[in-house]
Amino acid sequence: MTVLLDTGILYAYYDRSDRWHAAAAGLVAAELGGLLIPAPVVAEVDHLLGVRLGREARRLFYRGLADAAFLMVEVAQDRVARIAEIDARFADLDLGFVDCALVALAESLEVPRVATTDRRHFEPLARAFDLELVPAPPGAAT
Repeated sequence: MTVLLDTGILYAYYDRSDRWHAAAAGLVAAELGGLLIPAPVVAEVDHLLGVRLGREARRLFYRGLADAAFLMVEVAQDRVARIAEIDARFADLDLGFVDCALVALAESLEVPRVATTDRRHFEPLARAFDLELVPAPPGAAT
């Protein structure tokens, strides 16, 4: 199945000390070939990996993109108005462009599965947009 990846899940995949690492690694292994990364997420992941884990982690990420382990999805210009609508509707959450873009892409691509560690922002979005959040948080009953 296809799944849209948020920044936190990708960071956790590369950081073995992250509490979400095992869940992220399991998801990537299970969903290989259907892992979509919104282009704005790429920039966030690049920054976090570089600052927290260093150049080699960034290079591994680039390799994953180049080898098509992860498929980058562009945000079309016509989605920006929808991103602004989502941001305004959920102003109390202070989402930002990346989270709103992920939801807008889930709508336009008809991909309701979102892999994220950010439950604070995405649980309300999941209810509003009928999204399935994966994987289960570490320690959650399955």
